[in-house]
Amino acid sequence: MKTFAFATGMEFAAPAVDVLVAQGTPPSLLIGYPPALQHRSGFAPLREASEKHGIPLLETSDINDGQAYELVKGMDLFVIAGWSQLVREPLLSACPLGSIGLHPTRLPEGRGRAALPWTIIKRLETSAVSLFFLDEGADTGDLIAQREFTVSRRDDVGAVYRKVTEINVDLLATYIPLLLEGRVVARPQGPGGSWWEKRRPEDGLIDWSRPASDLYDWVRALASPYPGAFTSVSGRRLYVHSADLIGADLIGADLIERGGAEPAGTVLAPVWSTGTGGVLVACGSGLLVVREVQWEGGDRRDALDLVESGELTVGACLGT
Repeated sequence: MKTFAFATGMEFAAPAVDVLVAQGTPPSLLIGYPPALQHRSGFAPLREASEKHGIPLLETSDINDGQAYELVKGMDLFVIAGWSQLVREPLLSACPLGSIGLHPTRLPEGRGRAALPWTIIKRLETSAVSLFFLDEGADTGDLIAQREFTVSRRDDVGAVYRKVTEINVDLLATYIPLLLEGRVVARPQGPGGSWWEKRRPEDGLIDWSRPASDLYDWVRALASPYPGAFTSVSGRRLYVHSADLIGADLIGADLIERGGAEPAGTVLAPVWSTGTGGVLVACGSGLLVVREVQWEGGDRRDALDLVESGELTVGACLGT
């Protein structure tokens, strides 16, 4: 019976372990991140799955330090689904059937980091999960399969993350048995493509001078499980976890006029509505309803709570 190792540290791939075991193609080795890295966005521990299914587990923060190679080199296939490092030689070529990976873009478009936030920021209406053979480049290997998904303007990154998770699990469950049987024919990626930049938590700063529609996408793109978009109030960091656009027909003409006259980031008024309740903020153009927020180190709260408690006042300027 052919064997494979499965490495992941991310929520969007970890559920595949249970599915692979249930269908009779269990991994022979799991490789995951140690608990010390649980602060990373989307972190998923594998210890429970290891104990539940009796599968050996290596926890490591550096997949290229030699430990993984010593354990993987006797196996037939290496599967890496969500790891922050590029797999290097000799680990990359440790298995005769190769190493495969997943990337949530339509390769060769969108190589690189932070694929799902960029998908929303770029307002893509459709994208795809790509299953491919790993090579020495970043997301450049031959394609095994691609599975499309849609992105609604109402989806935040958490909703897109769930769509991608479902596809990831299905692709792994479908293609790992075929790969082990030698029944997969891969094809080179097309020419050209694009590279999307790495994102850091500090890149989530909200620029209130931008249009409200852009900031709506910004907040959606950085929602959980990512660190979140943020602004400041009198030097205190405030995370914005959800926001909404509001039409001119839903607010008074006086607020529209004031929104165009006040500095960007000015809190204009509370919005008392079941559908779009929150705090109305002036942007470079248009108005944004800030809904769910969190002081740094605090709990998530409705933005209206901040107004009611006096922590945020009408006329305050966010970003100061």
